[in-house]
Amino acid sequence: MQDDDEAVSSSAKKPNRTKSQKGEEKRLKPVRKQAPQKYTTIAYRATTQRMVVIDRRRPNNDDCPHGKPHCPMEEVDLAGSTGNIYTVRITHVPECTCPDFRINRNPQCKHILYVLLKVLKVPEPLHYQAAFLTSELDEMFDHAGPLPTETVHAEDKDGKRKPIEGDCPICCEELSQETEAIVWCQAACGNNLHKTCFDQWAATKGHDQVTCPYCRTQWQNEVDGSALKGMAKAGPKNKDGYVNVAAQVGMSTRRDYSSYNEYWVRGQRRDGLIDDDDDDDYDLPEY
Repeated sequence: MQDDDEAVSSSAKKPNRTKSQKGEEKRLKPVRKQAPQKYTTIAYRATTQRMVVIDRRRPNNDDCPHGKPHCPMEEVDLAGSTGNIYTVRITHVPECTCPDFRINRNPQCKHILYVLLKVLKVPEPLHYQAAFLTSELDEMFDHAGPLPTETVHAEDKDGKRKPIEGDCPICCEELSQETEAIVWCQAACGNNLHKTCFDQWAATKGHDQVTCPYCRTQWQNEVDGSALKGMAKAGPKNKDGYVNVAAQVGMSTRRDYSSYNEYWVRGQRRDGLIDDDDDDDYDLPEY
C-alpha cells in the first residue's frame, strides 16, 4: 500500500502541527513514526486469541469530523475473547465499545487491532496509527475487498459449492480442509467457512433465524436440509451491560485487571463488583 505509506511518511515530518495547509486534510492525531511500546503485547493478543466476527458493515459516517459528504467507515460486531459483544468502528479515529477503550482510554485496544490486522489486513505502518486520513481509509477498504455479503449475486445462488479457497469470513483465517472441517451454504451461494466458526457465529443469533454469513439465506443442515433453528440462546447481558455469548461459543469469562487503574480496581473489589479470584492472573488484561 505505497500511497498509504507515503501519506504517513509525509505527515510524520511535522507530527505535532495543529494547522493544515489550505486544502490539505488534517490527521486528527499525531503520526506515529514507530509502534508504541505496548503495541507488540496488544497485537500479540489480537492475533492469537479467539474472537468471532458477527457482522460487518460499511456505512458512510454521517458525522464526519472533516465535514465532508464522503466519510468512509467500517463497523464490525465482534465477540471478544471473554464472549462480550463489542462494536469496532474503523474510521478517521477508530473506536471500540469495550472497557479497555472506554475506561482505560487505550486508543488501540486488541479488538481494534484484530480488525486492522486480521479482518482488513492493514500493512505497516498504518496498523499502529491512532488516526487515518480519508485516502488511507479508502485504500484500506479497497485492499480488503468487498464485504462477504457483497460478493454474492442472484445468479450465484444455485447451491453449487465454491472452491475451498480464500479466508473464512468469521475468523479471517485461511480455509483449509487439512486443518479444520469445512461447511458450505447448500441452500444458495455455495460459499465455504470453518465449521467451528459457523457454529460460534450461529450461536450468537439466539432465537433469530440462522442464515448464511455470505448471502443471508436461511441455513440448511448438512444432513436433512432442515434449517438450523435455535442453535443456542442469545447470551444475557452481564453486570457490565454487554450481551455475553461465552457459554455458546466456548469462551472463558475470566478477566484479568492488571492494566486497569489500580485505585479503580480496589474500589470495584471493595464494593463487591470484582470477585477476588477474578484478579489472580496479573499479566494480561482480557476483554
